Amino acid sequence: MWSLRQRARAVPVPDGVELARGERVLATAAAGDEVVVITSHRLVVPGGELAEGRPWHLVDRGRWDPETDVLTVTWVDGGPAGTWTLSEPGGVPDAFHERVQASVVLVEEVTLDRARRARVVLRKDLTSDRVIAQTIVGRGCDPDDPELVTATEAAAQRLAEQVGREA
Repeated sequence: MWSLRQRARAVPVPDGVELARGERVLATAAAGDEVVVITSHRLVVPGGELAEGRPWHLVDRGRWDPETDVLTVTWVDGGPAGTWTLSEPGGVPDAFHERVQASVVLVEEVTLDRARRARVVLRKDLTSDRVIAQTIVGRGCDPDDPELVTATEAAAQRLAEQVGREA
């Protein structure tokens, strides 16, 4: 076990990365002049927009391309995507995937027609274990469309009932 953990940390954790109580560094990788740090609670890239990190439940999608060594991350709030070319990825791709998956509790796709669709996702904040309902509307969809809002609220209610909580 120790050797796997050491191999996953390809580069040292940069100075200034402060960990919260109970938070652990799972993997690191160099990305040019930056270092991508995967912790149990968040994705951190010191020195840029992710200097403080972003929690796993805010990751919408991530993609690892092993041919180009590029990690791409999109965010639930629609913030600018992050893209990093990892010179020696080590355990970062696997740790990234595992952390995002650990935050997903349940997902339901809502499709009214080709132009009106959304995903309702119950996510766990891995810092507090609190379950959060998120609605991610499809590209070009009106998030205020009354029919779509009604359908996504119903989906959120169904998902909440499945895990024994209120929506």
